[in-house]
Amino acid sequence: MKSITYFIEEERKKVEVLVDIIIPADETSGSANEAGVPDFIEFMMKDMPAYQVPMRGGLKWLDYRADDLFGSDFLNSTESQQLQLIDQIAYPDKAETDMEGGVQFFNMLRNLTATGFFTSQMGLEDLGYVGNRPNAWDGVPQAVLAKHGLQYDEKYKTVYLDPQSRNKMAEWDEHGNLRS
Repeated sequence: MKSITYFIEEERKKVEVLVDIIIPADETSGSANEAGVPDFIEFMMKDMPAYQVPMRGGLKWLDYRADDLFGSDFLNSTESQQLQLIDQIAYPDKAETDMEGGVQFFNMLRNLTATGFFTSQMGLEDLGYVGNRPNAWDGVPQAVLAKHGLQYDEKYKTVYLDPQSRNKMAEWDEHGNLRS
């Protein structure tokens, strides 16, 4: 069974160029394309229909803007020209007021690209994310407790904050009291 796609071939190629402008490969990890970000964006277009018109309109806007500037559509512009165009919309505080539509499009695309990349296996490895793991908690610092006039009950301090028993499972009696 053939899956239904949102992007036509030309739009998909533009997305592939754009996501690699946003997150190119570096010494730490691969590019947004290598992480599968265009597939993520394709999924989001189908999952969140409200993104469809701004995405398609933004991709078409790039062609009109490239034609105005360079006499060719976005994909047929040189890499330098593509970056020149993106620089006009990538920095919202510096963008000209007539670029507002392009800025909004690029903000949406940048957000989708970052989300797609940093939720991919490659992006998680790039972040060094290791997932939820048990850690050692040494309690609230004594200075903070003193500031608020608090202190640990010695009965529980040895149970909860004893480094020797960190991996020991707490036990309760039949009345719901913590056994010491």
